[in-house]
Amino acid sequence: MRILVLGGGVFLGAAIVDGALARGHAITVFNRGRSRSDWPAGVEAVVGDRSTDLGLLQGRDFDAAVDVCGYVPADLRASAAALASCNRYCFVSSISAYASFAHAPIRESDPLAASDALAEDDRDRAHYGPQKAACERVVAAAFGARALIVRPGLIVGPRDTSGRFSHWPWRALAGGDILVPDVPADEPIQLIDVRDLADWIVHAVEAGASGAYNATGPQDGRAFGWPELLEACVEAAMRRGGAPLRFLPVGEAFLREQGVAPWNELPLWLPSSDPEHHGMSRVDCSRAVAAGLVTRPIAETVDAVLDEFPALVADDPRRRGKLTPERERELISRWRERAPGTAPASRGTLGATR
Repeated sequence: MRILVLGGGVFLGAAIVDGALARGHAITVFNRGRSRSDWPAGVEAVVGDRSTDLGLLQGRDFDAAVDVCGYVPADLRASAAALASCNRYCFVSSISAYASFAHAPIRESDPLAASDALAEDDRDRAHYGPQKAACERVVAAAFGARALIVRPGLIVGPRDTSGRFSHWPWRALAGGDILVPDVPADEPIQLIDVRDLADWIVHAVEAGASGAYNATGPQDGRAFGWPELLEACVEAAMRRGGAPLRFLPVGEAFLREQGVAPWNELPLWLPSSDPEHHGMSRVDCSRAVAAGLVTRPIAETVDAVLDEFPALVADDPRRRGKLTPERERELISRWRERAPGTAPASRGTLGATR
């Protein structure tokens, strides 16, 4: 197939390029050329900004376009016009496009965020969810049955620039007393390895899939939550000779009282008592699974993160906004004062909670 990737320079886009090449497809990438200028053999690179230079693609014939970098409705309207003859348009959206997470499970048929009041050229990332919803509407209207909408949750693994998931493998490797949120044992975590998502997107494009698909994981029936995540991080750290560590479960009410920012400052944590986030990690992906989505064990993703970047660097941009060592020590000290006799959980105790 002749596949156009809008983006393709970093993370998911790069993984899609790799996966499509491995399956023998002819790849063209269209991006600004800022994040990457060297491409594997067989990749045609067209340098341009999607907001002004889509004319460079006018008249080109592609079997499929995969759009990994769209969030502005005006840009999607322009790309839909420029690529109107494309046999399939895959738009990578987000579960953030849903109107509400106050219920569970989240299904593809649930309402999307309202976008009527959103300006066509709105580029304010604070409006990310409505922007993605608006872009979905543009793609669906333009391509009909030729539209494939993919709604991932948190994407993690190699080349992740956010550090949101990577925080935990890195933190385990550093050792010491590690602050973790004291959430219910059955509180789920959903995420997907970028390689699994990329492989499935290529497969879905090949199969001519259409409509909307939630795409996160794990999808093999395994229970997955904080105990499983932390255990995988411990095992990986031990194999690499990491420093001794102990986990200290800290109450969620205390964390909120201390102003710890969920999801960002303390990565992956969403307060279990917050009804507005109830469905965030309870997304139904059965439609994508039926269409071939397969996810790998979390241990493989943890290993990939530590293989790629095995040590913490103080000024690494992926650490920005995350819980600093100084802040973590301060919170642990305050928690112990609040809850005298609180003992960190050993690796054995952690394993017993699984």
